Amino acid sequence: MHGNSSCRLEAVDLVPYILQSNMTLFCFDFAGCGKSEGEFISLGWHERDDVNVIVNYLRHERKVNTIGLWGRSMGAATALLHSNRDPSIAGLILDSAFSDLQLLVQELAKTHTKVPSFLVSAAISLVRGSVQSRANFDIYNLKPIQNLDQSFIPALFAHGIHDTFI
Repeated sequence: MHGNSSCRLEAVDLVPYILQSNMTLFCFDFAGCGKSEGEFISLGWHERDDVNVIVNYLRHERKVNTIGLWGRSMGAATALLHSNRDPSIAGLILDSAFSDLQLLVQELAKTHTKVPSFLVSAAISLVRGSVQSRANFDIYNLKPIQNLDQSFIPALFAHGIHDTFI
């Protein structure tokens, strides 16, 4: 959300309410983000495997029965990318998830630049090849929206009213 920061609700603001409700809260940074090590950020593609490891850890080591996923931006897209892999997730809170990376890049270029769409498509194709060889995934597959028809997990989608990015 843009504008007055006093209007922003951050996840950390909700921690007291979550803990008072006798819920377990597990927060982390994806590989390559925040304080976590890692060479690449894959905008959800490999991060969904991180989510799977964490969910399995919570279930088997910490004996947590009911798990919900709450993600913002890339975290929300990652939760969507993971959702069709684990139907036992109790619910999703998805704040500002992108639906399709290629479409997002094209829309941003159209809105914020005067670069013709054929050049944007060519640039995306070049980046795609580089990402495939260096990070071992295809950015054309970063379409979290495609998981919606394969997932039956209750989900709350949110974004700021002044959000022009998502």
